[in-house]
Amino acid sequence: MLKKAVSLILSVLMVLSVGSAFAASFSDVTSDYSWAEDAIIALADEQVITGYPDGTFKPGKDITKEEAIALFARILGASETLNQPVVSLSNVLFEEELKKYDTYASEAAAYLMYKHVLSADELSIYLSSAHKGEPMKRYEAATLIAKCLGGDVWLKSNPDVTLSYSDAADVPASARGYVYFASETKIIQGVGNNKFAPMGNVTRAQVAVMLHRMYERLQYTYTQGTISQVNEATNIITIKSEDGALENYKVDSNVAVMLDGSKAQLSELPIGQKIVITFANNGLYSLDVVQLKVDDTFEAIYKGKMTDTTGTTVKFESFETGKVSSYKLADDAVVVYGEQSASLDIIKSGDYARVSVTSGKVTLLEAEPKTKSLQNATVESITFEPDAVINLSFSDGSMSGYKVKSGATIRRNGAVTTYADLMVGDKVDVTLEYGQISAVVAIGVSKQVSGSIEEITISKTSSSMKVNVQGVINTYAIGRDVVIKLDGVSATIYDLRLGYQVVLQTSSATITEIEVKSVAAAMQLTGQIKSVEPEHKLMTIEHADANGNITESIVLVGDSVKILDSNDGKIKTLKNLKVGQYVTVAGSESMGKFKATSMMVLGNAQ
Repeated sequence: MLKKAVSLILSVLMVLSVGSAFAASFSDVTSDYSWAEDAIIALADEQVITGYPDGTFKPGKDITKEEAIALFARILGASETLNQPVVSLSNVLFEEELKKYDTYASEAAAYLMYKHVLSADELSIYLSSAHKGEPMKRYEAATLIAKCLGGDVWLKSNPDVTLSYSDAADVPASARGYVYFASETKIIQGVGNNKFAPMGNVTRAQVAVMLHRMYERLQYTYTQGTISQVNEATNIITIKSEDGALENYKVDSNVAVMLDGSKAQLSELPIGQKIVITFANNGLYSLDVVQLKVDDTFEAIYKGKMTDTTGTTVKFESFETGKVSSYKLADDAVVVYGEQSASLDIIKSGDYARVSVTSGKVTLLEAEPKTKSLQNATVESITFEPDAVINLSFSDGSMSGYKVKSGATIRRNGAVTTYADLMVGDKVDVTLEYGQISAVVAIGVSKQVSGSIEEITISKTSSSMKVNVQGVINTYAIGRDVVIKLDGVSATIYDLRLGYQVVLQTSSATITEIEVKSVAAAMQLTGQIKSVEPEHKLMTIEHADANGNITESIVLVGDSVKILDSNDGKIKTLKNLKVGQYVTVAGSESMGKFKATSMMVLGNAQ
């Protein structure tokens, strides 16, 4: 594994000192700067900082804001060779924001933006023509230090901090948390008499001390490679290093995972892409993945390899044309067989291959046997155009879609059928041939469900319905050949409305029949109360039906129903009502029950 300590070759210090031979001591680093001498000498010995041609260091000279931006970027790894893919990505991501500024530190600023040390709004403070040549203030240095060390995250959990410096009131309010954090980490400290001197300028000697302390604290090292495997179950990522060795790393929750500059989950990292791994004090610190621009991807039949003095050539047969094509294998190509990192020797002629080609060379070769079995999957959806595709989910939470091969054998509940008869929710065992479904054995369970319609989604490929079943919202796919009856009459999905009470016949998680017993219709009942059950929110009313016959209706009275007593003008509740009172109720009838929306008490029992 290629691992390299942070060299901190801070070339920007050449702005502070014209190039000279590196020196272990400087004539002007006298006893007045004894507090900084060790840091200056250590960084000079490491070729981090240089002096002037006359053998001086000029420790009392101020650092400008522009110079400081470059220095802090390099302390975080902007000058590291192995970190250049991330640096290059930073330049692309923030090119628009930075092209407004005439500065040699634009790349450094882009890198600090990538690391969330700088925001676009802060650029003008450090890099505008009006400010870039100004001396860096101590509170600004503390802010950069804190952000470089992750102070923003810490301060979100600890927002109420109090500075103990006697001049704390002089620290700008926006910087007080950063000054506290940077002081607590001992990277920057007070100037004596319990003062911080936030508006004081930062000198070359002071910045050397700060950089040296940060260097010792961070101890960044880097390695670079290609993602060979990601194991979501164990949170282990396998990297193929530049010398071809495979390295495994356990990625804990505190490790930053970035994909093209955005936070990502480990499971989102693509096999075959370049990765920069950063370590801090020998522990895994961050993963940065910069995706290569892939020229072509295709599926084919692997037809073997040939190795000579020019390298390795791999051959593939096209599914569409039967033509065999040859490609050079990239030196850092990732080879995966059956989801495991492998050597090319394991792949057999005739195996199924998924290939990525970059700059004319194969950079990723994922292969598996011609036939492959998938056990205990669940049908999530089925599309029919432009190709027949069955989307499956698996016990580990992953999902994949597979085309159905022409002539595929489909069995459901023991009977031979077609893929069109499969239902969402079916449990299936699937056989793949060259990545396409060649056989399916499915099991579906039929049952009846009653509830009310909460939501209907209609699309060309897949329609669904959400149904409230005793307070639980269930989602069902609507079968292509679903039978719908509305009050006993054949209907379509477009005749259904939210709130309708339905009885569903389902197979697995797919609706095959929908029956609406009675469509709710607005109406009014006027009659005498025969019973009241407040605990069940029910009452029974005796009234005349449309034909003048005396009948009884059960009325559901929800908590939101307004009950007005016309005798005293007061609002009543269901428990206030008495048997024998006369009422008029507005509402609608559905499934044999009348659901009230409002009610008025007309009079008491005679």
